[in-house]
Amino acid sequence: MSYARFGDNSDVYVFAHVGGGFECCACSIGPMVNTIMTKGRKDHILFGAVKACTKCSGVGCKECQMHGSVNIKTRSGMIAHLKKHIKNGDKVPSYAIESLSREIKKEGELNDPYFEDGYDGPVLIDIKTGKVKKVTDLTENKK
Repeated sequence: MSYARFGDNSDVYVFAHVGGGFECCACSIGPMVNTIMTKGRKDHILFGAVKACTKCSGVGCKECQMHGSVNIKTRSGMIAHLKKHIKNGDKVPSYAIESLSREIKKEGELNDPYFEDGYDGPVLIDIKTGKVKKVTDLTENKK
């Protein structure tokens, strides 16, 4: 479940992360990071073989970098982060902050990791059973 998704009324995409804590995905006030188009990402688990950027040969430039995600451990920390977005002029739906505030009272500050082994990578959800599976489990089973 997300607290907010990119759209007409939101410049942020925030959700509880499977690895614990909370994530502001592709955060406009976060650091710039290399994408799959940069060096060392030839065999990406989701995107397959990719070629390095033709402008910088994969070193990292405006063409192949994007805003990275920001991970925050606590709900109140994410609320403070969202308030920085608002001060920066970004649209943040009020229900995102309201949901996090309600959860603090009900569940506390922390969101525990979903997997005991610390896995925090991509997941798939079986819509029939509601079970969450690691993408790596699915790819390893095919070998």
